[in-house]
Amino acid sequence: MINLKNNPIAKSEFLKNVFTLLSGATIAQIITLIAIPILTRIYTPEDFGYIAIYLSIANIVAAISTGRYELSIMLPEKRMEALAIFKGTFKISFVISLTSLLLIVILKSFDHKLSGFIEPSYFYFLPLSIFIVGLGNVFFQWYTREKKFKLQANLKIVKSGTSSGVNVLLGLLYALKSLGLFFGHIAGQGIQQIIFGIRFYKEEKGNLKQVSSDLIKEQLRLNNNFPRFSAPMAFLNAISKDVLIYVLKLFYTTSLVGLYSNANKVITYPLELISQSFMTVFYQKITESNKKLKLYRMSYFGNFIIASIAMIPIVFWGEELFVFVLGEDWEIAGSIARYLTPLTITSFAMRSVSNIFALTRRNGTLLIWQILYLSIVLGTILLTKSENFEVMLLYFSLVGGFLYIALAIIGYVIIKKTYEKAT
Repeated sequence: MINLKNNPIAKSEFLKNVFTLLSGATIAQIITLIAIPILTRIYTPEDFGYIAIYLSIANIVAAISTGRYELSIMLPEKRMEALAIFKGTFKISFVISLTSLLLIVILKSFDHKLSGFIEPSYFYFLPLSIFIVGLGNVFFQWYTREKKFKLQANLKIVKSGTSSGVNVLLGLLYALKSLGLFFGHIAGQGIQQIIFGIRFYKEEKGNLKQVSSDLIKEQLRLNNNFPRFSAPMAFLNAISKDVLIYVLKLFYTTSLVGLYSNANKVITYPLELISQSFMTVFYQKITESNKKLKLYRMSYFGNFIIASIAMIPIVFWGEELFVFVLGEDWEIAGSIARYLTPLTITSFAMRSVSNIFALTRRNGTLLIWQILYLSIVLGTILLTKSENFEVMLLYFSLVGGFLYIALAIIGYVIIKKTYEKAT
């Protein structure tokens, strides 16, 4: 057994902070996973479909609603400059959220198929969710700067617990259909940001008043590379992650969106817990390793094997497992999970070592791949959508899996060239 007490790595502040955040994320995801079998017996696949569309739109717009300026909060040495970025980012997010409300009203005024994306009526609250999610990203960066990792971990648990609890209670007591899931989302996100906001206001009330408009403009100008480069990447990432949600809504049914959404949660949440931990350790290790190529190969194939083993029950008994865990209405979700196996395995293996592009400062390469990925999978979907749903899903998964393997090869070539130049 490893002696953690005498292990200098275990004593490092870095790893302690990582484990603090991971513990919060792990408990939060466990709460969500425990709640899913209860919620699937209360709400229908269509209910989950509506909330999946709602959250996807909110997350995509929220990813760029701040201009990604929140990532620059960590950079200034002076606290007032960081506060200026915070204040400027807050204003940008508020304006974009209001603009999204105007767009929703305009869209609803036309009898167009796209207006189906903003049904039912609570979709008018999308600007609120966009603002809350964007604000959460800003608070996360601020309290990362402040090294308040325990606070962040605890609030992740509070958010997950509140959301799951409200979902269950409203579903059992009032049978509100997808409205219960909506209120759960708002309650979880809202309580998290309220606690963040109260604490932030108490700590920084005096300093905020001293932040001038000129200082805000100066800091936003100095960090304008974030909206120019990071925001497009975040936007494409968010769309690529949920591209199938929009395809299923446009060409199939809202119920299929819900079936896919929960199938994806069940198979990816446990793997995400592993990848989050592994990404952190891998990045720390590879920066100091003299055998980067070997570490990259071992890490990638090790995670590939882990994901492959984890997906074996889904491949052979997907429908039976989902019926047992989620209920009789969710048999198709088991089939969806099986068809997604190639994409699930390859994306997990690559995600665990994706920090290699940051290490070698080749984020531009990753952006180009992201554009190609989105273009190719959308083309695949359009070519196969006339076939039955299973055929389209299989092609989507196979093509996506192939592209992730290609990305792994690109990562290997980049680190090989960088390593050879260094030596």
